[in-house]
Amino acid sequence: MAERHPALRDVGRALVIGTGRSGLAATRALVDAGVEVLVVDEAAEPAGAADVRATGAELRAGEDPADHLAGVDLVVPSPGVPEHARVLVAAVDAGRRVWSEPELGARLHPRRLVAVTGTNGKTSVTELTTAVLAAGGLDAVACGNIGTPFTEAAAASAPDAVLVAELSSFQLRFCSELRPEVGLLLNLAPDHLDWHGGFEAYGAAKARLWQAQRAGDWAVHNDDDATTVALADASAPAGRAAFSAVAVPDHGVGVRDGMLVSSIGGSIERLLSLDELPLRAPHHVANLAAAATTGLLLDLPAGRISEVLVDFRPGRHRVEHVVEVDGVAYVDDSKATNTHAAAAALASFDRVVWIAGGIAKGVDLSVLADALERVTAAVVIGEAADELAAVCASAGVEAQHAGSMEDAVVAAARLAHPGDTVLLAPACSSFDMFRDYADRGERFAAAARALASGRTSGEVAHDRP
Repeated sequence: MAERHPALRDVGRALVIGTGRSGLAATRALVDAGVEVLVVDEAAEPAGAADVRATGAELRAGEDPADHLAGVDLVVPSPGVPEHARVLVAAVDAGRRVWSEPELGARLHPRRLVAVTGTNGKTSVTELTTAVLAAGGLDAVACGNIGTPFTEAAAASAPDAVLVAELSSFQLRFCSELRPEVGLLLNLAPDHLDWHGGFEAYGAAKARLWQAQRAGDWAVHNDDDATTVALADASAPAGRAAFSAVAVPDHGVGVRDGMLVSSIGGSIERLLSLDELPLRAPHHVANLAAAATTGLLLDLPAGRISEVLVDFRPGRHRVEHVVEVDGVAYVDDSKATNTHAAAAALASFDRVVWIAGGIAKGVDLSVLADALERVTAAVVIGEAADELAAVCASAGVEAQHAGSMEDAVVAAARLAHPGDTVLLAPACSSFDMFRDYADRGERFAAAARALASGRTSGEVAHDRP
């Protein structure tokens, strides 16, 4: 048996829930640390089962994890397990420790850490911040929800590496000792309320980002978002910094006279002109300001930071221009899986034909009515189609229903005029009709390109695997 890691000295048996990437990473780490591991997945034939068995851990498939708490000292749930699930409630009531996979990784492999959370923009800011730190000469490693699980990245990284981790509220809910040197809370809007049970619990989970910080660490919030300001006021024990897309914070990075500037250090320092940026939408500028704030707090050269910001392009399915057909632009923002992100995307264009819909995740979609000023027409799809159609009607916007993405794009093309943007910004998750948000975006892009080539929606749908 492997030697027991000091952080797990009193953990004889652990229960890992789920066989996905996070569950597999936790299982490997625990087995390597000398812990007896039981992995339970409610699916009868879970993906990743063979990989789990290869670690030497015991796997129980098609069973309820709540039935396997006896003799367990530690529970590591996958992010998809809601905090009110029977197994977690029972574990907490029984005094069992519950750690998320990033919490496990932070305890096993302490590293310098920049942690990024928020409702929207996490992936872009994680990518940006990693690039900023690397340009400044640091060994920066992106991890968490962006790709490589936290525990896996921490184990493989050098002792002097800086992890830049995208963390969800699901993961933060069960963190207690994870300590970021810089913790960024980008924004907060209703999302995943079905998982947390309410907005207050969702915000409290996000604020756990800062709970283990100490003197010398930085809690960074969005000065344009009153909720993140209030959470920082109530929760942040460390030094405070902020970012803004419309003004200059007292200590951070923001905008003045068309320039991105820093007030860190007590004087105003110009970083770049917004005219240098290929995308100047407020949410994108806020992302740049957040990454710049992090780099400056870590004493990186302002010139190197500015170069990265100017060259950065958002990743796939994030306000991504696909094609222009007959004077109409087709833009894929399939990553806009909640109302806050969709509203930001809608504000980025002058005239929009909007494609939206999917699973609302317990969120009230009526808040989008105030974001439809630039929407000339809409096409709605998926489970939330009727609710979104009602939202559009309340704002005086015509909405048509479509049964597939291909039909939605064709309908949007008929509604659009030269100079318009057909924008996929769903405001919902994708799993009712698609494998994931990327599949949804690819389907949109394929249908839009088909318009340019003169193919029909039926021909495009036939191409799908």
